[in-house]
This record gives sequence, C-alpha cells and structure tokens, in this order.
Amino acid sequence: MCPPDRAGVKDGVRGVVPGATALHLRTVSSRLLCLGALLLCARGSDPVPTSFTVLGGFEYRPGMELPKEVLELDGKTVRVQGFMQPEKEGETDVEFFLLINDACGCEGTPMLNEIIYCAMPEGQTAKVVPGVVKVVGTLYVGEEKEDGEVVGLYYLDVDKIE
Repeated sequence: MCPPDRAGVKDGVRGVVPGATALHLRTVSSRLLCLGALLLCARGSDPVPTSFTVLGGFEYRPGMELPKEVLELDGKTVRVQGFMQPEKEGETDVEFFLLINDACGCEGTPMLNEIIYCAMPEGQTAKVVPGVVKVVGTLYVGEEKEDGEVVGLYYLDVDKIE
C-alpha cells in the first residue's frame, strides 16, 4: 500500500521518481498532456494541400517507384478534393467511400492513381454528398495487393469532410 503522501502512485513510478508525490506527478502529467495536445493541434491545424494533379499526374504501372512528391505525402495530414463515391451504389450513410479525381469528368473508369480509399473514424459514418468535396485526413501511400494484384495506391483516414 502507498504511504499517504504517495496515494495513487504506482510502485513503478515511485522507483523511477523517488520521493515524488502523487500531486507532483499528476501536475507533471497534466503539463505533458497539455503540451502533447498543443503539438497535435498544431500538427492537425495545417493539413498539407494536395490534389489529383500530384496523385494522378503520372502513368502508373504496378511495381513502379512512385514519384517523390507522392511518397512525401505518406503519413501526412492532407486536404484533397474530389468526387465522393460510395463503395456500393445507392448507399447514403457510409463508413468507407472512394474519393475520385474531380478532373476525370465522370466518364470512363478512373485510373488506380485517381482513387483514394477513405475510411471514417470507427463508429462514424458520412453522408454521401453529390459534387466535389474536400476531405482532410491522414494519407497512406503504397501498393495494396490482393491475390497478387494491386487493388489500391492511396488510403486516407478521414478527420473531416468539408
């Protein structure tokens, strides 16, 4: 059992910070959490603007090395616009959707590098919106294969839809 001045402090923490009181550790923890929140807010407040001009601006071939400007976006919070398309026709509230190059003119099949597979946060859905939308979230770049075939290049964890 902890002595009264260390109530709530686990043995492992006392071993690392001898003589620290629970209040002191909570104060330090609170300050670190605030600093972390500020850093996350600062990081999340300025998404990198990108477009299908960059993402789709090259002739993609399976196995090729993707352009440097595309690879640099991997893991970054980005803002990109395109047409929102549900995975299944007729769906209106979706957990997943495709963001399609808004310059394609909606004719024909978009190229693999003109599609971003988007996922809403767990437990949330989005209303499918006609026309062009802007999506902000973390972009992941790289070939995704199923049964040896490339099925996608871009995946985005959605933070918000504008």
